[in-house]
Amino acid sequence: MAVAASPPDRGNGRNDMFASVFPQKYFTTPTPETTPHVGSLKSPTKCFRKSESAVTSADTAIRLERAWSVATRYLSVPDFGQQRHAARPRLEVKEAISLICGESTTRRELVAWCSNEMGGHLRQSVLPRLSFWQRPVPSSQATEAINETIGVLEPMLDVLLSRPLALLDGTDRPLKQSVQQLNDQLRQAVLNMTLHSLPQHRIQKTLACAMYQNMCHSLARNDVENCARHGRCLCEVSVDLDLSSLSRVGLGGDLGERAFAHAMHKFLQRPAIERVCFRLSWTGKCSTVPKVREWVEQWLMPFMERSLGALNGTENTKMSDGDRSQFEQIAISNLGRLRTANLLDYVKAWPDSLGALLDIKDCLASSLSEKSFVCSSFISQTSTRLLHAGASTTDILSIYTSVIHAFRLLDSRGVMLEKVAGPIRAYLRTRDDTVSIIAASFLAEVDEQGQIIAPDSNKVCPDITFEVSQSSLEDTRDHRVTDWNDMDWMPDPIDAGPNYKATMSEDVVAYILGLFDQEEFIKEVTTVLAQHLLQATDPEYVKETRLIELFKSRLDATKLQAAEVMLKDVRDSVRLNRQLNPTAPVSAVNAEPKPRDIAAAIPGGGITMQELYKGFETRMKPSQFAAALNLVATRRGERYYPKRSKSPPEDQHPDVAASSASDYNVQVLSGFFWPQMRSNDFSLPSAMAEMDAAFGDRFARLGNQRKLHFRKALARVTVDLEMEDRQIREDNVPAWRASVINLFGEQEPGAALSSDQITEVLEMEDELVLDALGFWSGKKVLYQPSPGSYAVLESLDMDTGPAQPAMQPQGEAVSAMMSQDAMLRESAPMFETFIKGMLRDGGPKEVGGFMGITNMLKMVLPSFTYGEDEVMLLLGEMEGRGEVARDGEMWAIAA
Repeated sequence: MAVAASPPDRGNGRNDMFASVFPQKYFTTPTPETTPHVGSLKSPTKCFRKSESAVTSADTAIRLERAWSVATRYLSVPDFGQQRHAARPRLEVKEAISLICGESTTRRELVAWCSNEMGGHLRQSVLPRLSFWQRPVPSSQATEAINETIGVLEPMLDVLLSRPLALLDGTDRPLKQSVQQLNDQLRQAVLNMTLHSLPQHRIQKTLACAMYQNMCHSLARNDVENCARHGRCLCEVSVDLDLSSLSRVGLGGDLGERAFAHAMHKFLQRPAIERVCFRLSWTGKCSTVPKVREWVEQWLMPFMERSLGALNGTENTKMSDGDRSQFEQIAISNLGRLRTANLLDYVKAWPDSLGALLDIKDCLASSLSEKSFVCSSFISQTSTRLLHAGASTTDILSIYTSVIHAFRLLDSRGVMLEKVAGPIRAYLRTRDDTVSIIAASFLAEVDEQGQIIAPDSNKVCPDITFEVSQSSLEDTRDHRVTDWNDMDWMPDPIDAGPNYKATMSEDVVAYILGLFDQEEFIKEVTTVLAQHLLQATDPEYVKETRLIELFKSRLDATKLQAAEVMLKDVRDSVRLNRQLNPTAPVSAVNAEPKPRDIAAAIPGGGITMQELYKGFETRMKPSQFAAALNLVATRRGERYYPKRSKSPPEDQHPDVAASSASDYNVQVLSGFFWPQMRSNDFSLPSAMAEMDAAFGDRFARLGNQRKLHFRKALARVTVDLEMEDRQIREDNVPAWRASVINLFGEQEPGAALSSDQITEVLEMEDELVLDALGFWSGKKVLYQPSPGSYAVLESLDMDTGPAQPAMQPQGEAVSAMMSQDAMLRESAPMFETFIKGMLRDGGPKEVGGFMGITNMLKMVLPSFTYGEDEVMLLLGEMEGRGEVARDGEMWAIAA
């Protein structure tokens, strides 16, 4: 008699509730072969098989019962330790299986019975050998874990499915399809039970790790030198895992595809891209993207198709064009992101890093969504590595010029440049020395070797200087807003920001000049230009002329009037020095001028006859002057210009020492247009004072309305010193230093002077006296025989007495232009007087606001160009003297 499987204990209330909704199935054990024939009577116990089909005929029921008994005896699984090979099924087994598989209902019941039978053996004999999956698997053991799983599951499947597979041999064609369906259902049931008994997420993660490691190892085995010889990547990709076995044991299909996708995604992020084959091209300066695209198409795609086919158990798997394009785009995007991670370094290395920028450009061309990532990444890099107090302004400006070049290459429309340059521009505006460095960089020069020539190279940005030297004088200002005839007009890009300004110019100078307000920049550049013109040695002022024309082509020309006047002053000073040189002999000055003298007095920009004759009216008649002028000048309208032809030969007078004419030069400046300059007064050496007086007398005889005021602090002198054992020559020495050393030359040998004595004799400020003493002490011309006194060091081996603390030698001379602080100090009495009158007449006021002290000073006093900080400084000093008092934010006259 058949023995029914005992149902589980129903005493548990929780199980009772679950069973009331999901009834449990109960399976019989295989029927013994000696079971008697019971006819049509039903057994008093449970049926040998669990069937819900209605039996309409006793014979049909008996046949099904007997077929069920034969089928379950054949398909029963022995103990795993007593495996036996599948015997060739007998005829009655095939007939029984055919009878049961003839109907879908009975076939499903047989599959359920076999699944229960196999599940018991799976839990008892197989799962204990796979217990290591219940714990996290180290990544280093991922491949071993997958191989061990395959080694356990493959024999298990061979044993459990050996009998069902044996049924296919010799089965008639009509029933073979039903038996095949039975085998497929049994196989799927076993695989489902296996996977549901193991942690699928952990298996998928481990399988992805194993595949990723195998891909990386396969790349490492390739010969990169072979790739270098062929100029393209020939690296193969493979996995050592048996993907077909993974598919057979149930680890393929969807699970295997997901694991393969995760592995491929991680593989394409760095290992597949960050290789020698795709390294940055520093010499060729070309893009690496074509190499990546070719490698993906010829090597990676075939590997993926083979792998996916093996995981799904199919052959000749072909990926769609969309999928192939997507993976190609992923590889290029990862290359672009790899380059973007070091974008700031590539920008610094411009133009040597052109290859990296071309890689990023190709990445942006294939994926527009990467633009926001590139911009945000670069902004993050600059904010952490560049825009801080540790970076000098010259370095930031140099990188800013490279940013302009680099991002104009990445996006010719300028949208990306507008986004990434915003933080840099905002930070540069907060630095006090930005405008002065830009102005000094515009005025610096580049020699033939490409070196920067500037008074202070630390305050010059070489990149800006190079850009200025290579820029054109064409008008690059944007007139498209008002040019209604521009047929090439295009609207702003859709991704442009609110501050975007379209420009057809790629000139870096235009971007640099746009950093600040025009008035502020012109004011600063005028100050630097004035200092530069006073120190320039080129009598033609070619560079300065070109620079002013460059400013006029990019800025408002009406605001550059002061710069044009300054340039005209120094040019006219060259002519005046030739005409009024006091070092020339008196006879040469009073004698009748030669045509060469008249030609030397004609400026390059032309001059009218009346203006030119003023310098010669005391020495020749108008008719003689007109005749000589026609020989050496060309008339254009009312103005005369120097001829390019050679002047007529003249008699040479050896008594005229023409070489001495260059010993004395004066620059006559228009004080109203020049920035405020130093006005320190002191006694000059007698020779210099006499030459100044002679030049002033001759200038006065010209008959113009201007009056000369000599700025002694701006004078520069060449000093020659003859000592007992040496000769010293110093060029371009400030006049106060020359006056101090000249005073020592007028003393008796060995005489010593103190700083107070020098101040009293020369009527010089203490600051200038100490500067001169420090300078000549540093040159070993003066020494201190006693503390506080100075004497000439005639010989270097002289006994200078006990060692005294030497003064530090001074470097560059004080600037000719007054600093903003010095100008504020000089004008402070006038500003303070106005503030007191304002508070006395208008009552208490605050510093800021429309009617505040600062705004009122700017409206009434044009010379007041300062801000609230300077006003607070003046008010603080007035409060210290008891002139004003503060009440919160309000200031008033002290009671």
